[in-house]
Amino acid sequence: MRRTLLVWRRVLSRIGRFFKSIRRPFAWLNRLFDRRPWIYGIVVALVIIVAGLCRLWAVPLSAGPDVGQFWGFAKMFQLHGLDFYRYADGTDPIFPVPGWGFVYPPIWLFILRIALLASHGSTATSTMVDVSWRVAMKTPIIAADLAIGGLLLWAIPGSKLKKLGFASIWLFHPTSWYNSAVFGQFDAIAAALLLTSVLLFVRGKDRWGFIVGGLAVMTKQHAALPLLLVLVVVSRQIPWRRFVANCAIVAGMAAALSIPFLLTGNLIPYARSVLLPAEQPAYQEPLVFALSGPGALITYLHDAFKWSIEPLLRYSTPLLVTGIVAASVVCYVKRVNVAQAALIGILLFIGLFYRVNYQYLVIYLPLAIFAIAVSQTWAEKGLAIALVVVPAVWIWLFDVSFWFWYQAPKDLGATDLLARAGLTHSVPDYAYVSLAGTIMLLCLAYVVVELARRHNQPSQAVVSGG
Repeated sequence: MRRTLLVWRRVLSRIGRFFKSIRRPFAWLNRLFDRRPWIYGIVVALVIIVAGLCRLWAVPLSAGPDVGQFWGFAKMFQLHGLDFYRYADGTDPIFPVPGWGFVYPPIWLFILRIALLASHGSTATSTMVDVSWRVAMKTPIIAADLAIGGLLLWAIPGSKLKKLGFASIWLFHPTSWYNSAVFGQFDAIAAALLLTSVLLFVRGKDRWGFIVGGLAVMTKQHAALPLLLVLVVVSRQIPWRRFVANCAIVAGMAAALSIPFLLTGNLIPYARSVLLPAEQPAYQEPLVFALSGPGALITYLHDAFKWSIEPLLRYSTPLLVTGIVAASVVCYVKRVNVAQAALIGILLFIGLFYRVNYQYLVIYLPLAIFAIAVSQTWAEKGLAIALVVVPAVWIWLFDVSFWFWYQAPKDLGATDLLARAGLTHSVPDYAYVSLAGTIMLLCLAYVVVELARRHNQPSQAVVSGG
């Protein structure tokens, strides 16, 4: 064990020296940006424009099955208004994918309704999705992507070049590009709100941190776990009376968003959609989309050896709950800072939950990028780098061009372009399982390393503010 630790320390030391060596040639750029701020402004604008254009190219040409189903939800909301959740189970013939229900809080539903207004007259079926709907639905997600880049540019400490470099990691990250521009998933909106909340806490704006954090949870439930650990940390850093008042404000905001749907007699359908898991513990088929380490491994063993081990997946939830409780205690006792607490919370979910889709990784990536920039040890920094890099591997193990000809109108010409970038591959299931297992191990390793190290003086502390 001691020898392994020494080898690991040596590797991290070499990585550190490498980054220091490549940083020196760019010192003149930092001096140029400091002397000529307008040049820096032009470079930043160009980076954001190019990142936006990369996404906008794919927006009208591609669509995953969720894009058409989201149209069905928007249409059902248009038809039934606040009685929507009674019809959210996806059984109506209007839905392109029968039985695929709406399992989210209301904020994404409101965004979908606005998108339908912007694409009035659009339609979707199991084989076709109007271009106007693709553009209208994906545009808010693209805006969230770019907003995350702007937040990182603003929040990363250090030189202008460092800020731009870390923001660019997100803006050009294959995972964020694929999920927002190609597949059409809205996790970037929740990620933008979660990152904003964390940064507000870091800056001492605890009340606004609570409010924006509540909006993140009311966009997608996965944001609740990182925010739970954030609240544990914040409860020790602000007066108790202010903490309770902030919680009451968030509860009131959640009630204001929920009660209109409940007044129509939809308490049980609403609770089923928002509070219960979208899928009960089960084998994760197909494995290409299974990014849960436990779920992918158990499914692969079942497929390969015909073992009846599906009941093992039921232990995922109690294990996750135990991990969150233990992490909460350590974060409170050791005074872990807000940003690290949020990252620990979402990494425990990614590492232990039985169902993790590729888009779920979008929520932790901005926090991991921020962690690289502010990390104090190379063990922590090295693991955060791996957590950012490894998910990008997935789109080179999957035929991305599939979503460009899956539904009409099709764009077969995109296949040639994506093939040149190596994005038309397909690999055996064991490769996907290996990737999921690697992500699981990296998540848990980061949590263990971060909770085990000393936190005498948090690098980001909340001070009661606006």
